[in-house]
Amino acid sequence: MAVPSPSVASRFDYRTYAPNSSIAPHLHDAPSLTLVLGGGYEERIAGRTALQREGCALICPQDLPHAQRFGARGARKIIVTPGPALLDYLRTTTMFSSAPSVRAAPIGKLARQILAERSLDDAFSGAAMEGAAWQIAALLGRGVTGASVPASSLVRRACRAIAAMDDQPIAIAALCREAGCHPATLTRAFRRELGCTPGDYQRRLRVERAVRLLRDTAMPLADVAAACGFCDQSHLARSFRHVLGCTPSDYRRRA
Repeated sequence: MAVPSPSVASRFDYRTYAPNSSIAPHLHDAPSLTLVLGGGYEERIAGRTALQREGCALICPQDLPHAQRFGARGARKIIVTPGPALLDYLRTTTMFSSAPSVRAAPIGKLARQILAERSLDDAFSGAAMEGAAWQIAALLGRGVTGASVPASSLVRRACRAIAAMDDQPIAIAALCREAGCHPATLTRAFRRELGCTPGDYQRRLRVERAVRLLRDTAMPLADVAAACGFCDQSHLARSFRHVLGCTPSDYRRRA
């Protein structure tokens, strides 16, 4: 009896990189989810430098410039090109356009399972790899939101309050009343769980909204800035460069 394959599957590519090599700034025409199997490298992406090691899962958005410099052991990766359902899930559960990255032992284990299934390549391998990719997506989402950290309920309350503020300036006092904590406690929790301050988080949300408008509409940049809560077009450009490492005009040309 023939075994049906999953109707919507992701693509899984295995790649190796030579020790002490590098890749100049470049971009891709499709988004991807990278799983680091071994070695490590320094990656410059979205205006920051991150160290990617075994057990890391990271998103590389479409048309976002990035560069890599590999260490003495080189690197081994699985590059996942998500199917439509998985891609939609990642977009709605992570700060997708800011190229989030999470490292956890279960991610490394699942990545090795994907590699083993890729080598086996039988009638069940596609479903097994797809299932492992969804588990990794869940771990990535939890890591990005801090959902596995005990104090994260505090951060989640604050994040909901920030989202409800929409384009209004953030008021730390009001935010702390909503979260039920002292400002210093909230700031420490944000830095620990999300790697940013509450103000940074609001800026990321605004940039996310600007990305959607730039990608899906022909709205002038000044109107995009106003719609997303920025003071003016220059404020939008500064925040956009800080979060994504490029200007709104550059992003729209590549989108």
